[in-house]
Amino acid sequence: NDRPELIIPEWSVNDIDADPAQLGLTGSPTKVKSVENVVLQAKDSKVISSSDAEIENMMVELIENHTIG
Repeated sequence: NDRPELIIPEWSVNDIDADPAQLGLTGSPTKVKSVENVVLQAKDSKVISSSDAEIENMMVELIENHTIG
């Protein structure tokens, strides 16, 4: 892979020596009170090529303006 920063490591219960009773839905102390559907409306549109440079520039822009990440 020429972009190792994009690789997300995956850990299992055994990898972190965790107690299964403390994981997942049964181990979660949180409760979902409500769920809302949010529809974002685009104000502008932009056409870019499929080049790595243009895609990377778009990702940087989206991260900087907090649209993603």
